[in-house]
Amino acid sequence: MKKSLWMLLVLPFVWIGCSSGPYLPEADPKSPEAAGKKVVLFDEDLEEIIAVDHPPIAVRNAQNYLTVQASLRNRSSKTVQIQIQTLFKDSKGVVLYNDLGSEVAWQSMVLSANETKSFTQNAMTPEATQYIVRVRLMNRPKN
Repeated sequence: MKKSLWMLLVLPFVWIGCSSGPYLPEADPKSPEAAGKKVVLFDEDLEEIIAVDHPPIAVRNAQNYLTVQASLRNRSSKTVQIQIQTLFKDSKGVVLYNDLGSEVAWQSMVLSANETKSFTQNAMTPEATQYIVRVRLMNRPKN
């Protein structure tokens, strides 16, 4: 009796949950990546700490692979540790991976107070025609 009563109470919730189908994530049309920005700063306060003074430079090397160079400047008076990742895409906008389904590695960089450093990354395949440089904080500068 208790088991059937429990099933009667739970069954409508299961039915409602299954009827809507699987969750489909939606891209945020206001995101920097959707807006076509070549350098995306992941953390909200990163814009106050890191500056990208010039657009990244993208050229083809001797093997016809896309090479991207971006300069990042620490605007703060503290040392900042960041991580940088470059996603290369083909002409259709599909991300190109080294191994199928593998995440592109993040590279660490330390910027001293008011220091500017260049970051260079080469695509692993000549099919790369587009790119996005993504930057995130490893640690927040201490006040």
